[in-house]
Amino acid sequence: MIRDFLVVSRFLWRTTHGQIAWVILLSLITAATEGVSIMMLIPIVAIASPDSSARAGDIPLIGDLLVRLSTSLPILLAIFVLLVAFQSLLNYAKNVFALTLMQIASDRLKHDLFKAVSAARWDVIAKRRLSDINQALISGIPRCMTAANAALMLMQGMLLIGIYIVVAALLSWQMALFAAMVGGGLLAVMYPIRRRASRFGQDLTGLFEQQSHTTLEFLNGIRLAKTFLAEGRFVRSFDRHLVEIRTNTLRFFTTNAVGTLIFQLGVAVIAALFVYLAMVHFALGLGEVAVLLLIFARLTPRFNALQEQSQSFLSNAPAYGHYTDMLRYFASGREADVGASEPPRLTRMIELRDLTMQFDADAPPSLNRINVQIEAGRVTALVGASGSGKSTLADIVTGLITPTSGQLLIDDVAIDQSNRRAWRSRVATVPQDALLFNATLRENLALGRPGASEADLWQALERAQIADFIRALPDALDTQVGDRGTRFSGGERQRVALARALLSRPEILILDEATSALDIDNQQRVAAAIAGLRDGRLTILLIAHQPMITNIADVRIMLEHGMVVTGTDSLLPDG
Repeated sequence: MIRDFLVVSRFLWRTTHGQIAWVILLSLITAATEGVSIMMLIPIVAIASPDSSARAGDIPLIGDLLVRLSTSLPILLAIFVLLVAFQSLLNYAKNVFALTLMQIASDRLKHDLFKAVSAARWDVIAKRRLSDINQALISGIPRCMTAANAALMLMQGMLLIGIYIVVAALLSWQMALFAAMVGGGLLAVMYPIRRRASRFGQDLTGLFEQQSHTTLEFLNGIRLAKTFLAEGRFVRSFDRHLVEIRTNTLRFFTTNAVGTLIFQLGVAVIAALFVYLAMVHFALGLGEVAVLLLIFARLTPRFNALQEQSQSFLSNAPAYGHYTDMLRYFASGREADVGASEPPRLTRMIELRDLTMQFDADAPPSLNRINVQIEAGRVTALVGASGSGKSTLADIVTGLITPTSGQLLIDDVAIDQSNRRAWRSRVATVPQDALLFNATLRENLALGRPGASEADLWQALERAQIADFIRALPDALDTQVGDRGTRFSGGERQRVALARALLSRPEILILDEATSALDIDNQQRVAAAIAGLRDGRLTILLIAHQPMITNIADVRIMLEHGMVVTGTDSLLPDG
């Protein structure tokens, strides 16, 4: 626990730029003010006695001041009220300031992970489940902040306990020692429960990940699930996760409740023993006993709070470890910034030289020693059976993934980590599943080129041969497309995606099975749109197997089992 506590404390210090120290300082002042206000109870309790002034003078630290001011009851009560009011104001300021810092820290965690994922290479992202990333952002980070808040409360609780022990020691060091030993003993007895809290936190992280995975898998594939009447399987899986989380949570909190019950019963017995020792063995006066009893009454819940905050910290701290592991993973796979180098210009050819791509060391390579030249300004088709390596080759040309060996060259300029992200600014892709975001058509198109003019938008739609359809819509460019573009047919989505790609003014356009899921009519529309792009300036790479699309190509590259099917590794002419 100590190591995790130090790690989280360093995170709070770093994220708040040291401002968390002000929260600790305010907590210390608040605790000291509360200690002084408790000391004020001695003369208030003893005011009825003739020697009340003498009793006030015996109060540690502030006794002489009280004697000089006079120890009349109204003055003592006024001072007591002012102290309590000052303490309340400090406590309010501390709580608001602490909440503000915690919100800033939470936003920093979310920002850092979101940015790390967005800046990572695609092959790094593809190795992690997207549901795990979503779980870390949605529920993992709130658990991190629960652990951070518990750590802060532990610091404040220990400060307050320290102040109470000091105040008690000023009245009776024997009773202060007794209270400290009792509190420490109770915390020691509860150690097994704290260990259980740590295991519970680790289990909970895994359970939340599985639940998030099931949820996103179902929502992303809900249409397919309904088509195969498989909704029940997902519901049963979701319910199983709910039961596991509920069972673990109830078991953990039941154990905690038993521990709290034992703690409270122990406190009642010890409180009686405390009073007996104070009055019989140490012969303390009524005022001192009353104050000591009040201190003890305040101390015991603080020790209990330490136990509860420790359990909260331990059950949520694993989420912070999981978060930092994920953050380091994506940060280590960061791409070079787009401004780090000038993207190469495609004027002559794209060359894949002795290129191999192997995702798994135990599996055959997806691409094996590919040597291909793709001439600029022409339409080239990649053809071959499923699994032949077409999409992998396209991803390498796009600059999404790094080949295991070999080179990708653009006009003899090698694409590597320093310019791969920059090269992608010259490339546009239309995938098989053309994703449209749940926004307007205008917003979806602007993704291709933010700030594009109205004329630019319509020009791109004209080139994609879907402008007339968009004009006929009641809201035209301001039409909401629905979740994943469900308000439009597959062919309409493909042509909107094509317009979005063209809007970015690419030097190479890659269409990855852009018509494989379309009917004949929509295939013809998309094929006509692609054919209309042949102007000798735009390089087009088609990944397809339908003759309607491959017949558009000037040349074809035939792939089979990750290899080019030709004796010379040259381009295979159509026909």
